[in-house]
Amino acid sequence: MTLGWDFSGEVVEDANSFKKGDKVYGMKQIGKEGSLSEYSAIKASQLSIAPQHIPLEHAAALPMVALTSWQALFGAGKLDRNQRVLIQAGAGGIGSVAVQLAKVMGAYVIATTSGKNKDYVLELGADEVINYENESVVDVLKNNPVDVVFESLWGQFQLDAIQVLKPTGKLVSISGIMPETEQAAKEAGVSAEFVFVQCNSDQLRNISELVDSQQLKVTVSREYQAKDIHSAYEESKLGHVRGKLIVRF
Repeated sequence: MTLGWDFSGEVVEDANSFKKGDKVYGMKQIGKEGSLSEYSAIKASQLSIAPQHIPLEHAAALPMVALTSWQALFGAGKLDRNQRVLIQAGAGGIGSVAVQLAKVMGAYVIATTSGKNKDYVLELGADEVINYENESVVDVLKNNPVDVVFESLWGQFQLDAIQVLKPTGKLVSISGIMPETEQAAKEAGVSAEFVFVQCNSDQLRNISELVDSQQLKVTVSREYQAKDIHSAYEESKLGHVRGKLIVRF
């Protein structure tokens, strides 16, 4: 299997509405075919014209995290203006985009992160930051709960999320819903849903517009050459990357 799901690049042959030379970005179907290659066959439904406001290489850092955030917050979560949302891991690849998209919607955004990333997450637009190193999400929010929790950390973090939701609130998970979470959600009168990101060219076009209007930015922590892909994965596994890592061929 070829690794990787996101990509950006240049069209080399006319197809459908895309012309040779078009700068595009997108995401392949997870688990079926990868994107970490010099050339790749792409379905038209898996890509869109890339944002013009950022380097083409940086556009490769957007599709999976932006589509995941979009589908979790606006699809499953039905996040609306002025609602309160808790986003876990606000400095990570997905969290950093989710914070920005939630602010574009006009929500009140609370994000968890480490102390060293607090200022970064506030710069992204978070209204409030909870330092998971010395603060409990439950203690901070139990008396002022939220409408939506965007959960990505599994385990106790997921169970804590149930405790900080308003009645009829929504837990949206991208890590999978545990059986004990289902039970806790039922007892609390809230709903819980697992979201697995799907390719969506229409949503990618919307994301490009947000980038080009400077309402959404991408953070590239580091760029690797193709021969060093293994090093990129080793860094990713440490779990402390701010934003995304990209690979250039």
